[in-house]
This record gives sequence, C-alpha cells and structure tokens, in this order.
Amino acid sequence: MVRLLDGTPYRLVRALGRGAIGEVYEIEHTFLGRRLALKVLHAVAADGVSADRMRVEAQVLGRIRHPGVVDVIDFWTAPNGRPCIVMELLEGRTLAERFEGHAQLAEPDVVDLGVQALSALAAAHALGIVHRDLKPENLFLHAPEGRKPVLKILDFGLVRVLPTSGPETAPVLAIRTKTGALVGSPRYMSPEALRGERVDARADLYSLGIILYVALTGTGPFDEEAGPPVPPSALRPDGLSPAMDALVLHAIATHMDDRFQSAEEFLGELTRLQVPTR
Repeated sequence: MVRLLDGTPYRLVRALGRGAIGEVYEIEHTFLGRRLALKVLHAVAADGVSADRMRVEAQVLGRIRHPGVVDVIDFWTAPNGRPCIVMELLEGRTLAERFEGHAQLAEPDVVDLGVQALSALAAAHALGIVHRDLKPENLFLHAPEGRKPVLKILDFGLVRVLPTSGPETAPVLAIRTKTGALVGSPRYMSPEALRGERVDARADLYSLGIILYVALTGTGPFDEEAGPPVPPSALRPDGLSPAMDALVLHAIATHMDDRFQSAEEFLGELTRLQVPTR
C-alpha cells in the first residue's frame, strides 16, 4: 500500500475499510497537514472495466462541485495500474447504518434528507450525469465535530453520462453498458432499470423515493408483496401528513412519465413540507 503513495505528497495514516472492488485509507498531505481519504482499486481488478469506472468516477466528481457530493482532490494511476482517488475525509455514518434496526425517522428529518439529496442530484443532472446506484449505503451523513449532519452522495462508479450533456461533461468517457445489463442495487432500482432499459435522471428520482419510503417506514414498498404500495402512513402508528404520502407515492410511480420529471420539480414539492426554522 505505501508504494502507491511513492512520489506523492501523501503519507498513510490508517486503513478505513475494504469493499468488493476497492479499499479506503486515511492519508495525510505531508505539507498541508490535511487528513484525506484515499480510494484504491484492488490489484486483481486494476485492469478493464473496474479501472475505467474509477477513472470516470474521479472525472465526474471533479465536475459536479456541490456540497452534497463528496469532493475529489486528486487522482492518479499507480505504476502497477491501480487507480487512486483522493477525496475529502468524511466523519459520521451512512444512511444504511442510520437505518439499522428498521428505525422510522421523523417526517421533518426525512424531508431534510430528501431536500439535501435532491439539491445534489439537481447539480449532477444539470451536467447530464445520472448516478444509477442511489441507495442508503451511498448516502453519507457527514457530521464533523458533532455539527449537524450534511448529506453527501458517494460512489459515482456506475454513472451514465447522457448524450445531451453539455461541454462541461464532454471530456468524461462514460462506460458503455450493454442494453439488458443489470446495473445497480435491485431494491432501489427503477422498473425500467430492472428491465435493462436505458435510464435517465428519473431513475435516480425513483431510487430516492424508495429511500424516503424506507426512511419513513423501516421497510421497502415492495419488500413483502407485489402490487401497488401502501401509503407510508399506513405503516406508522403516529401517521404522516397526507402531502408526504402523496409525494412519496408519486416519486415511486411505475411509469417514468407518472413520476417527478426533474430533481427541481421533486425538490420544489418537498421543500413545501419543510418546517420553518426560527
């Protein structure tokens, strides 16, 4: 691992975690003294599509520039072919960890999380970038020094860059996925994604709708049985506002044209449910 940092201004601090295709370490910029996170692809996956996806992820994250998207500081490919991404170091836990025990979050907290996520998605979608793998594991509640958590979207390794993208995203070489290929996490994937069809930004909005449903109820709308999902309030003894029920069911409509058509539209409706702060 240390050899991956040869010739760089960074030193290894400690290992943070290991996933299916990569490892994450805490590192320090030796001159600035700033602690950062280093994401490194496993050696066995350094050739082919996985390496390309990490390169695209770095390029995408470098272009979005939004406080709700993890910030990328540096990128290089080590002599052994392993891509390395340096990112801001996050403190806190993922939304998946927050959901452990099937906890039901308060409606104002769910609204706040949704507003933050949609603000970041709007910035990505404006560049023609579709995440394609939104799930609680990829939403991080960053709470440095005990401050109020800020939601950060992670892991843009499965992005699709839409053909209509502007000049800001033109240099990004998106990974081509064969029609019919299943990309993402099935529980949170839109029906069109599950069918292997091409997706657009509305697939991300569907995934976020499922996440909000789980946050409100502790379960997914299609976890137990097929058929139309019940309103989230039916699964909460304390109930929810009718507006929240309507908003979530609208977000997870089966047909793309029946959902919110943009992150801005979804954000506008969700913002109406925010409790004014004094």
